Amino acid sequence: MPSSSPCPPTRPETDVIEKWLNSDQPAVVFDFNGTLSDDEHILFDIFSGLFRAHLGWAMTAEDYRQELLGRSDREIIERAVARHGRGTEDEVTELLRLRQGAYKQKVADHNPIGASAAQLVKLLADNQIPVGIVTGAQRDDVLAVLDGSPTGESVSVLIAEEDVSNGKPHPEGFLTAARILNRRPSDVLVFEDSVPGVRAAVAAGMHCIAVCAADPGRQLSAAAPAIVSELSASLLAGPLSRWRHGPENPIRRAT
Repeated sequence: MPSSSPCPPTRPETDVIEKWLNSDQPAVVFDFNGTLSDDEHILFDIFSGLFRAHLGWAMTAEDYRQELLGRSDREIIERAVARHGRGTEDEVTELLRLRQGAYKQKVADHNPIGASAAQLVKLLADNQIPVGIVTGAQRDDVLAVLDGSPTGESVSVLIAEEDVSNGKPHPEGFLTAARILNRRPSDVLVFEDSVPGVRAAVAAGMHCIAVCAADPGRQLSAAAPAIVSELSASLLAGPLSRWRHGPENPIRRAT
């Protein structure tokens, strides 16, 4: 009797994607900084320069990753000011203003939405899957990037720092996006790059894949249902093709 070849083991991200595509109305929500937009190094340079010049704090990359990554712009600055500044609202407001100006100048020279991320968003749009963004960044900063990229045309919903009372890891932003997209939380796949972001998506009852090009570290590895090294259309191309051509869903039958 011939031996049968064993099935390859299911990868965590494949398992998450297949569970997500059990939905008849899937949607995808991206975190912005460091996920859809490859700009975390830009943010670190801006924040570290501002904190050094105005607060006398030589913030390290480890400080940023462990204490601030995934927080809203305002919360990052508030934490830095509380620990190293005078602790006043005027300080926070001024640093937010300076940070926004520096960021807009940086992204005007080079749009940080890379080709692989743009191809993934196009694949979703081609499959009539709505795309949203939930971010702790300020709306004007996100729009400065989206307006300079074809990807912006495919984004249906943007939930920015100004739109929520509670930032990540609270699920408010993700739940708000799902409501506007007219989707249940279980219909939504989230791509995130931080521990607070992953925890917010999971708390919202959504499927979640973390994106981390380097060592994800113990906390992200523990929090994320799955981790991939980059956003790529190849991640969803096969599963979406099978989903699209399945007979059960009205969206599929109409295409």
